[in-house]
Amino acid sequence: MSFGIPWIISRRRVLIGSFLDYFINIFIYNYVFNKEIGSYPSQIVSIGLGFSWVIISYVLGRYIKISNITLISFAKAAIKIIFMLIFCNLIYLVINWFVPLTFYWDTPEFSSYLSRELSNLFIRVSTYIAIASLFIQYFFSIVTYNIYNQKKVWIFYGAKAKFNEIMEEIGGLKKDLVVSWHPNQDNLEDINIQTTKGIIIGNLDDINQKNLDNIFKLKLKGVVVEGLLSWFEKEFHRMPTNIIENKNQLVEKLKSIEDSYQLRTKRIGDLLVSTFLLIITSPLFILISALILAEDNGPIFYTQTRTGRNGNPFKIIKFRSMKIDAEKCGVQWSKQRDPRITCIGKIIRALRLDELPQLFCVIKGTMSLIGPRPERPEIENELLKNIPYYNFRNILRPGISGWAQVNYPYGASISDTQKKLSYDIYYITHFSILLDLLIFFKTIRLVLNAKGSLPKKYN
Repeated sequence: MSFGIPWIISRRRVLIGSFLDYFINIFIYNYVFNKEIGSYPSQIVSIGLGFSWVIISYVLGRYIKISNITLISFAKAAIKIIFMLIFCNLIYLVINWFVPLTFYWDTPEFSSYLSRELSNLFIRVSTYIAIASLFIQYFFSIVTYNIYNQKKVWIFYGAKAKFNEIMEEIGGLKKDLVVSWHPNQDNLEDINIQTTKGIIIGNLDDINQKNLDNIFKLKLKGVVVEGLLSWFEKEFHRMPTNIIENKNQLVEKLKSIEDSYQLRTKRIGDLLVSTFLLIITSPLFILISALILAEDNGPIFYTQTRTGRNGNPFKIIKFRSMKIDAEKCGVQWSKQRDPRITCIGKIIRALRLDELPQLFCVIKGTMSLIGPRPERPEIENELLKNIPYYNFRNILRPGISGWAQVNYPYGASISDTQKKLSYDIYYITHFSILLDLLIFFKTIRLVLNAKGSLPKKYN
C-alpha cells in the first residue's frame, strides 16, 4: 500500500501529533516507574496506555490546528486534558476493581501497600503525561499551522466557465485556499513562483506547445502542476462527478478489489468488531426497545429494502425512529424538524443508536461497518437518472458509516446526494484498512458530539 495517498498527506499534523503523544506516554510512564519502583512496567500496560491516550485524544479533537495563542484556545485544550486525566484514572480504577486511588487510605481489607503505591504512581504519571501533552501539543499545533497554512495561490489554467464551476463546487470548504484564474491562452512565463503554490490544469487539450515547455520549466523550479481531478481529490478528498471527464479516469484510479487481501481483512474485521459491539451494546438494545414500546406501543424494529453490492436488493434493519404511519403519503426525503420522527427517535437518531441493529446485517454479509450508505431502490432509480456515475458506489458492500457520512451532513436532496457521491467515489478509489480505521474513529467522534444526524438546512 502506498503512503502517498492524499488523506494521509493532509493529516501530517494528526499523525505527527499522535506519535508525539504516544512517545510522551511511553517515555514518562517507563521513566517514572523505573525511577520509583526500580524496574520497568509491563510493556502491555505501557503500550495500551499510549494507544488509549492517542485514540481518546483524536476523538476529543485534540489534534486540530490552532492558528494563534489565546486564553480561550488554551482553556479549551486544558479542559480536554482534564477530562482525559479523569477518564484514564477511572479506567484504571475499574480495571483494578476499585483499588483506592488516594494518598491516605491504608485500611488492609481494601488494598495492600503495593496496590496503594501503584495507584498513587499512576495518578502522578497520568498527571505528568497530561501536563506534558497539553503544552507540547498546543505549541506544536501553532508551529505546524504557520508551516503548512501559509496562504499561497493556486493558479487555475483553463476556461473561465470551468473555473467558475470549480469555485462554486469548493464553496467555503477551505478558507485558507486561494485559487486565481489564468486564461488558457495566456503565457505561463509571467507566473510569480514565489507566491504560487501550484498550477491546476483545467483541460490538457488547451495547452499549446509553448506553454507545455513552460510547465516543464516551472516543475523543475519546484512548482506543483496538477490535473483538475487529481488536485481536487488531494485537496478535498472527494471526486465530484462534474469534473470527471470520462469513465477511463475512474478505471485508472480503481484498484483491483475483486481479490484483495484488504477486502478479506475487512470482512474478518467486520465480523469480529460487529460481534464485540453487539455484546457490549446489548443493554442498550433492551433499553431502547423498552422506550420505543413505551412511547407508542408500536413495533421496535423497522425493516426496509435497500440496494446493496452490485445492485442486489437486501433488507436493512433499524430501530424504529418514526411514527407507525410515517410513509402513508409515499416515500419522502428526511427534513429538518421532521414531524414523522418520534420523541425517542430524535434521541437515538442524534446518537446514531437507531443504526445498531444493522450490525446483524454486517454479520450476515449484506453490509459492512464502513462503506457507501445503501439507498432505497425507489429513490435510487431517480438518482441514477440525474447523477452520472451513481451506480459506481455499488461496487463495494454498503456500510453503516462511510467517508461521506463523516464528512458531509445528512443528505436530504439530489444535490446533497451528488456531494456525498463525490466522497463515496473517493473512498472506493482509495479504499484501505487504514482509511477504514480513520472513518471508524471519526464516526465515534461524531456520535459523541451528536453531529451529522440531521438533514442539511436550506434557506
